[in-house]
Amino acid sequence: MTELVKKEINEVNQESKQLFPIRELSARTQVSTVTLRAWERRYGLLTPQRTTKGHRLYSEKDVVKIERILNFVTRGVAISKVKALLQGSGIMARPVYQTKEWQESVAEFMAAVESFSTTKVSQLIHKLFANYPASICRDRLMEPVFVKLVLSKNSSATFGFAESELIRYVLMRLSAKIAKNTHSDSVILMVGAQTPIWPLALMALELSDAIFSVHLLTRELTLTAGVEFARKSKHAYTVFYQDGIWKNKDQEMATTELLNNDRFFLCGTAPAITQLASKERVFADVKCCTDNLLQLQKNID
Repeated sequence: MTELVKKEINEVNQESKQLFPIRELSARTQVSTVTLRAWERRYGLLTPQRTTKGHRLYSEKDVVKIERILNFVTRGVAISKVKALLQGSGIMARPVYQTKEWQESVAEFMAAVESFSTTKVSQLIHKLFANYPASICRDRLMEPVFVKLVLSKNSSATFGFAESELIRYVLMRLSAKIAKNTHSDSVILMVGAQTPIWPLALMALELSDAIFSVHLLTRELTLTAGVEFARKSKHAYTVFYQDGIWKNKDQEMATTELLNNDRFFLCGTAPAITQLASKERVFADVKCCTDNLLQLQKNID
């Protein structure tokens, strides 16, 4: 065996040792395994290697490629158009958001909600959340939809219907992953009275895609109940989301828990406008709280 052949064999063996499974790729890129498989099967964006049993294996090159894909879709490029950009120069002619496809999706979703079509809404949610990361769906689809629903004439019924369908989908996704994330950090998400739960549901998906084990409580809780839950779940991160304004006793309770429990987080207008001691764990909106938890995980890793 020549030295050249030996060198090539060593390089192949070294490369194979650096391969990792889809769950690790998902954790590192915060793109769900559902979406990664869709990008492979439907759009040909990924070409994983396979084990003898057919399991997907990925390399650092795939991580870089996904970062490029995310760069495009974050700027509004439809996932169906990304492959051509990857194969070309990878440079968009116009560095502006391309919003036509998302505007059409919002309009289609609104029409389905206003007709109270469970089948159509469910199909659209499954399709878009399979093709795009939860953060993209939040910014491009769900936030515009819920803003429109709040302003619509029949806002109470349509808003409640859309929110319930989203929660149903999220709980399905979470239940499919809980059993697999036995060694992951746990996060418990709670919502206060008269506070929309859909932002928390989307937060649950984002954290779950980052390999957190997420438990979303869908029933409204008082701050007292939320704090009690947090005190009995100190092994987990707990997030209490509350809009509105707190009374003095709630402010005192929140302050005490923040000081005594470094895994307790607050978000929403109620804690944001209150002078609380631990500002690094108090956020005006769910997105900032999500980013903070994701950064915490990166620092630990």
